[in-house]
Amino acid sequence: MANRAEVLQEPKAAPLRHIADANTANAAESKLIEGQSLPARLYQIVAVQKTLTTVDAHRVSSEDKSQFISRSTDRRSGLRPWQSQEAEMLSITRCNMRSAVAVLGILVWAGFLSSQNAWAQFTTASLGGTVLDSSGAPIPDALVNVLNVGTGFTQDARTTANGAFLFPRLPIGTYLLRIEKPGFSAYVQDQLVLNVNQSLSLPPVTLQIGQVTDEVTVTGVAELVATRTATGTQLVSEQQIVELPLQGRRPERLMYLAAGTVDLGRNACRICGQGGYYPGEETAGVNGAPQGQVNFQLDATSHNDTYLNTSLPFPNPDAVQEFSLQSSNFTAEYGNAGGGIVNVVVKSGTNELHGTAFHFIRDGRLNSRQFFAPTKDTLKRNQSGGSIGGPIVRGKLFYFGTYQGTRVRVQPAGLVQFVPTEAQRRGDFSSVSRQLVDPVTRQPLVNNQIPASRISPVAQYFLKYIPLPNGPDGRLTVTGTPLRQIDNQLMSKIDYTVGKHQFNGRYFFTDYDEPAAIPTDNLLAASNQAKAVRIQNVSINHTVAASPTLLFSSTFGMNRQRGGSTSTAPFGFREAGANIIGPENHPEIDSPPELIVSVTGGFNINTNHLGDFDRGDFTFRHVATKIAGNHELRFGGEAVNVRNHLINTFQMAGRVAFNGQLSGNGMADFMFGRTSEFRQGGGEFKDLKGTRWGFFIQDNWTANQRLTLNLGFRWDPYLSPYDREGRVVCFDKTLQTQSVRYPNAPPGLLYGGENPDPGCPMAGVNPVWTNFGPRLGLAYRLTDDGRTMLRSGFGIFYTPERTGASNSQSNTAPFGATFTLNDADWSDPFASKGLPNPFPAQFGPDVPGPEAVFAAQNNVSYWDPNRGIPQTYTYSVRLERQFWNNWMTGLAYVGNTGSTNNGRTENAAVYIPGASTVGNTQQRRVYPQFGNISRSETSADTRYDSLQWNLEKRFGHGFSILTNYVWSKLLETGWTEDPFDLVTRETSLSGDDVTHNFKFSNVWEVPRAPLTGAADRIL
Repeated sequence: MANRAEVLQEPKAAPLRHIADANTANAAESKLIEGQSLPARLYQIVAVQKTLTTVDAHRVSSEDKSQFISRSTDRRSGLRPWQSQEAEMLSITRCNMRSAVAVLGILVWAGFLSSQNAWAQFTTASLGGTVLDSSGAPIPDALVNVLNVGTGFTQDARTTANGAFLFPRLPIGTYLLRIEKPGFSAYVQDQLVLNVNQSLSLPPVTLQIGQVTDEVTVTGVAELVATRTATGTQLVSEQQIVELPLQGRRPERLMYLAAGTVDLGRNACRICGQGGYYPGEETAGVNGAPQGQVNFQLDATSHNDTYLNTSLPFPNPDAVQEFSLQSSNFTAEYGNAGGGIVNVVVKSGTNELHGTAFHFIRDGRLNSRQFFAPTKDTLKRNQSGGSIGGPIVRGKLFYFGTYQGTRVRVQPAGLVQFVPTEAQRRGDFSSVSRQLVDPVTRQPLVNNQIPASRISPVAQYFLKYIPLPNGPDGRLTVTGTPLRQIDNQLMSKIDYTVGKHQFNGRYFFTDYDEPAAIPTDNLLAASNQAKAVRIQNVSINHTVAASPTLLFSSTFGMNRQRGGSTSTAPFGFREAGANIIGPENHPEIDSPPELIVSVTGGFNINTNHLGDFDRGDFTFRHVATKIAGNHELRFGGEAVNVRNHLINTFQMAGRVAFNGQLSGNGMADFMFGRTSEFRQGGGEFKDLKGTRWGFFIQDNWTANQRLTLNLGFRWDPYLSPYDREGRVVCFDKTLQTQSVRYPNAPPGLLYGGENPDPGCPMAGVNPVWTNFGPRLGLAYRLTDDGRTMLRSGFGIFYTPERTGASNSQSNTAPFGATFTLNDADWSDPFASKGLPNPFPAQFGPDVPGPEAVFAAQNNVSYWDPNRGIPQTYTYSVRLERQFWNNWMTGLAYVGNTGSTNNGRTENAAVYIPGASTVGNTQQRRVYPQFGNISRSETSADTRYDSLQWNLEKRFGHGFSILTNYVWSKLLETGWTEDPFDLVTRETSLSGDDVTHNFKFSNVWEVPRAPLTGAADRIL
């Protein structure tokens, strides 16, 4: 259970008490779990706790449909009762507190709602059914009314000639349903729970002959088996969100509860290639789809980092109402993903005042040492915050807000590296059994001794910051520099209902800071993590019922991610004596550079570097829903405008590698200062923009009482984002074309942009207008009660390319050229190869004019002009059965085939037996006038087949279960071992294949002994 204080609102102020011993709050909460641990301090407002066990609701008057009277019954004997969502609410001690919060909410949102139209969408559910008389004949024109018991929102519909009714878009929540027809008794069904993306189809309702004033009341039972859609969906309830342990309290991790999802181990994703990550960004494999093919939605708006095609951080669990993953065959309304759709809905205020307060702590001092760990856990995490929500105007205007602050401190565990011994620092490698050679003269070293005159002064400078070994064989155990992380998130939300219109607006703010930790005497302790990131997300939704059969929904959303990284290096290569012009000498970029040094069989130095980014997207979506007989028609479109401004000094200071191929030993190469590879680039700079378009039509056709068909069609034309300053590269392998934009460019090197060279598209790739995606699905009731279902579907899906995929083009001359040298002298790499130093002229913050000068051996990166975006064909068959009231099980075959983009190198060096050396690599290349040539094309294929079983028990009587097992195989085709045979591709088991994948989770509310008085109020 989560550590929180929740009690029922009382009219009078309640005393504030402090629970000094957190362990007494709940014994079940004392487990130290990643991200959820003992509350250091827990405050609880004391009031009488009530549990709603029976609710009798009836209409007060026909004029005011939103007014209901509820009667609650206490239950205070025996074991602690299981809690409903509405059972406990935070009490506020003063009446004017609600007014203060209301004013605060209005002020927060005034700036947004006063200047923008309001719009809405993916946060809803649909409810449908059929009304019959006692003979089984349909009853037309019956009045059907639904009322949200939390907010008072109400909506009417009329049954059609065949007795059918449908509410296509209802806000999620708990509803009361009432059906009236003159000559029949009224039918009332309460406790109808609608979940996000759910299409709930009720069993046929039979009206009995009688007076409308007579009522037949039944209690709703949760539908666990979908009866109107072929989509494979996993819902995670509020109870599971709050109670299940989550790493770092990150709700996005809930997606891994679903069958077919795999954590690919890349959740610590990099921002702008700057060596950093933002906690809470997730990328996953869903039913075999490669990473980056999940579309994350928060309150109907895009919540994706389009630079990486990952999620953005979501609000804390206390603010999330529902979480769902659509993992296969979703309808045409959903796009921009070949793997799955994650839909998260945050809480809204209701007519009652709710709130929570929490403080979670993790401290290694409270843990014992793990069996295989040399020391105790050093992580210290403190997370505190709370949430509050309630009415501003009852039944019309509501607010909700939340805050969470996280503070993390960690001492990195000991890292083992191998460093030069005292003898080796003098050039004495006599302890090495292998005969070493001079990398320049190729003559054997006498007794493996490096002459003092041949020891690199740059290496000697670095050794001042590399301690001597503290273990045998040159082993050095390094304790990293202490790291700190500071994270703050704040969210506010307003909901407003007036007449036929529903509005909601939300602002979500996340601020993350990881200060630089710069070592002063040990380079090996340097961290490559130092960054500050601010993420802002705005969502504005509007839904209007134009008529009982016509509804419009509109959504506007904005994401912005602004931040950067700082250097963690205490000095630069030039300060160490290397003739390398780094970014510290460049007027546009004034910062200490990065240091990247790798020694095979020895040590690695990897510091962070300067970077800055400002990226995000704007989303507009509009959908019309029309009810026509047995057809629910939805049609509309969306536009996602993406942008990405990037300043990245990656590799501008150079990077060196010593792999031992020159002297026979990596450490000896280091002491000689002879690099097996030296690479320096002009940085990554881009100013990208573009728009993703999508249009769809969807028909959910209830063919009869047993069969529902989902028929859809989606069009996702692909217009690749482009750099507004023209950093776009094409390559003609015949070398017969000369650039007009840059006349000095080597033949074959062409450029796009607003005035592109002939044969080079503006964005480097041609538009694709044929991305058509049919969606077909069926849901068939095998039994009259709808508890046994056969569901099947097929669809074609497209995933937009991440905007960071084009970064490498900005590394191509003349924008920010990258040069790779083999067998170079560390002291002066370019001069040692007989080349003029191309820097700083090749540093790339500004795009040069047509007079740009091109140095030799430029690396080239380009896209195939006919390159598309990932495409996935998905198909599935499901057999599901609901038994008892809260249990369901299912067996499914889920498969897909897909094509995705693949990168390959086209300028390999030709092997010459007996004459191939590292030093003559460039001369042996297919195109010796260029360095590495990288091409990205649509040439990788995947195939996924799986058998999936699941068992679920929805929360009831204090207990829930969610478990599933997947047996699958994922094959991929696209790679080749022969760099000169780029046509023949090989098929193999994918590195992301997980043959057996079993998951189990449950929530069990532990009963307690009956208590009285103050103890009962507190506990």
